[in-house]
Amino acid sequence: MIKFKIFFDIEKEERWLNEMLAKGWICSNINSAGIYTFQPTEDLEQVIRIDCQQDLRKEKKATYKQLHEDFGWRIVKEKAYDGTYYWLKRKDGNDELFSDHDSHIAKYKRLMKQASNWAILSFIFLMIFYANDSYYSLFSIKNAYFTPGLWEKEGFSFLFAFLFETPFAIGRFIPPWLFLVTCSIYITLYYRYRKSIQQFNQ
Repeated sequence: MIKFKIFFDIEKEERWLNEMLAKGWICSNINSAGIYTFQPTEDLEQVIRIDCQQDLRKEKKATYKQLHEDFGWRIVKEKAYDGTYYWLKRKDGNDELFSDHDSHIAKYKRLMKQASNWAILSFIFLMIFYANDSYYSLFSIKNAYFTPGLWEKEGFSFLFAFLFETPFAIGRFIPPWLFLVTCSIYITLYYRYRKSIQQFNQ
């Protein structure tokens, strides 16, 4: 079975993957486009955990993997571009990757860094997209139509030109909004993770 999902928050993604596992579907692959591949399973006594380790160098990455494998974890997927690891194991009472106060705080600090990096990247793409444009065009799709004199045309001539360019206009209008929304989501996540750290420190 294949499902398409977009997650910005790995904690929500982890809950969903475990809900699918509880229904008898184990995730066997995840790609960067948000496509999840599931296989049927009768072994429901398994658990999936997700970790973010952006800054692991080659030697530390090997140690990190070996340590988890020694405790019975198996990698389902490693996303090299953002350091996200998907771990699977059979339930044995030690089913958490982070079991103490300090490791939870370290996890949220890594998630804060990941969220801030993606927020900055989204903002940079937004700036690049509008480097030679004015921002009021964000609020007017008419400015995404580049056909000279389009709005002065009439009848079939207008209809033909309008329909022909509409897919291109949508392609110009939507991406900046996607970058803006993505940036906003990651900023929200950043402050949510920071709040989680504050709660652990209380």
